Amino acid sequence: MDEATLTDASLLIGLEQFDDAERVLAQLLEQAEEAGDDQLASRALEGLGTIATRQGLEAQALELFERALAAAGEADPADREALYLTTARLRAYGGNPCGAVRLLEDVLARIESQPDHDMALFAHYAITLSYAYADSGDYGKAGTVLARVLRDGGEELDLRVRQRLYYALTRLNINTGRTDQAVEYGRKTVDLTVSAGLEEFLFESHHQLAYTLLDAGDTEEAGRYLEQARAYVEGPLDEGFLEVELARYALQLGDLPGAVEHSEAAVERLADRAVPGVLGRAYLVQARAYEAMDEPARADRAYLMAIDALEQQTGWPTDLAKACRRYGKFLRAQGRLEAAMRMLERAGDAGL
Repeated sequence: MDEATLTDASLLIGLEQFDDAERVLAQLLEQAEEAGDDQLASRALEGLGTIATRQGLEAQALELFERALAAAGEADPADREALYLTTARLRAYGGNPCGAVRLLEDVLARIESQPDHDMALFAHYAITLSYAYADSGDYGKAGTVLARVLRDGGEELDLRVRQRLYYALTRLNINTGRTDQAVEYGRKTVDLTVSAGLEEFLFESHHQLAYTLLDAGDTEEAGRYLEQARAYVEGPLDEGFLEVELARYALQLGDLPGAVEHSEAAVERLADRAVPGVLGRAYLVQARAYEAMDEPARADRAYLMAIDALEQQTGWPTDLAKACRRYGKFLRAQGRLEAAMRMLERAGDAGL
C-alpha cells in the first residue's frame, strides 16, 4: 500500500488544499483499480469522501464512503474506525438510519467476538450506534446501549470517549424532549471537551449546548455559547448548523428580520438536503418569523417546507410534532379550521 502518498493526501486535506488532495487521491485510486488492490482503492475513496464532507457535500461523500466500504470488505474495525463511523453517520443523516444500525451492529458483534476486546473501541462504536437507534426512532435501544457503555466502561474510559458519551446523552435527551436533562448533559460535554483539549469537538459541543439552552428559553446564555461555537466553525455544514441556531436566537430576541436573514443563510448552506432535519428547523424558524411579520403566504410555504424536510429525517419526532403543531395553530388563525384540525392530529401522531 502506498502509505506515503496517503499521508501526503491527508496533510493536504488538513491544510484545506482540497484540489491538490483530490488530484493525488484520484490518481492513487486509478492505480489501485488497475492493480486490483481493493484495500488501497478503499483508502483513496475514503480520502475523497473526507474531502466531500469538508466541503459540505454530504450526499456525494456518502456515495464515496459506500464505495470505500464495499472495497474494504470485512476490514478490521480498529484499523478502519473512521470508515465505519463516518459511513454510519452519513447513512443516518441521509435518511437511512436503519442502514447505519445494520452496519454498526455487525461491527460491534465482530469486536465482541474477540477475546479481551478493546473497551474504548467498543464504546466508540456503541455511542455511534446509539445515534443510529435514535435516528430510527428506537430510543429504548439508544438509551440501553449508552447505559451499557457507562456500566462496562466506567472510569476506565478516557476523556475523549467520555466526551462522546455525554454528547450522545445530550442528543438523546434533546430528541426525546427532556430539555432540563439535556442542558445538564450538555454542560458536562462542554467541560469534558475543554478539559481534554479536544479542539476538533469544540464547535459541536458549544453548538449543542446553545441549542439546548434555546429550547430551555435561556436565550442570553445560549447567545454566549453561539459566539463561542462561531470561533470553531469548519466548512459549510457547520455554517448551516450555526445559522439555524442564530436564527432561533434572533427569533427569541424578537429580531424578526434577523431571524429571516439567518434562516435564509442556513437554507442556502443546507440546500443539498443531505441533513434534511436541520434544513427543516431552518424553515420552521423562517415560518414563525414570517407569521409574526404578518406575511401569511410566505409563512404557509415555509411551514410546508419545514414539515416536508423533517419527515425525511426519521427519529426526530419532537421537531416534527413541534412544526405540525405550530402550523396547525397558524392554519386555525387563518380560518382554515378543517386543515388545522388535521395538522394538529398529525402533530399528536408524530409526538412521543
